[in-house]
Amino acid sequence: MLRLFDRAVVSASVGAACLLFLTACGGVGGNDDADKSGDGGEVASLNSPSAGGGSADASASADPDAGRPQIRLDSTQDDVNRMWDGWTACLKDHGVDKTYKQNPNAPGVKACDGKLPLDPPELDPAKNPDFNDDTRAMVRCMNEHGIKSVVTDRGWGLEDGASLNAPDYDRIMVGCQVKAFGEDD
Repeated sequence: MLRLFDRAVVSASVGAACLLFLTACGGVGGNDDADKSGDGGEVASLNSPSAGGGSADASASADPDAGRPQIRLDSTQDDVNRMWDGWTACLKDHGVDKTYKQNPNAPGVKACDGKLPLDPPELDPAKNPDFNDDTRAMVRCMNEHGIKSVVTDRGWGLEDGASLNAPDYDRIMVGCQVKAFGEDD
């Protein structure tokens, strides 16, 4: 019997939670000194039409993920943790408690949406046409390094008895991830 650590499920769950928090942290910064002087400190500008006839601002705001922290295939666990720390700090600053999952549309959660880290696009089956082949290569690489892994219906996972605490697990996982998902065959 296999006990699987389903990385895709965990990543999706954490990603969804982070997305909720990031919307709560988006805000408009200001300059207090400029406000006191009556000068907003802003430069006037005109919207320039885009190729489709709309304004440039409209096309820029069309991507809800614009400006969010992007996790890369070669990001270390410390890098990833720093990105998540920004999101969780935003949630805390907006008074969001641990029950945020019960109300993902709460204003505090929505305010932090812009700080929710994005997973590498290579790890998204919808964005990576080679996802299944890359997943098999990931499992092969992990097994070659002594970390018993298997392909699951949502990506890859660890076999029963395999441990996230294995020596050099993070280094091996990142190396295999870069090799499997980042290199062209």
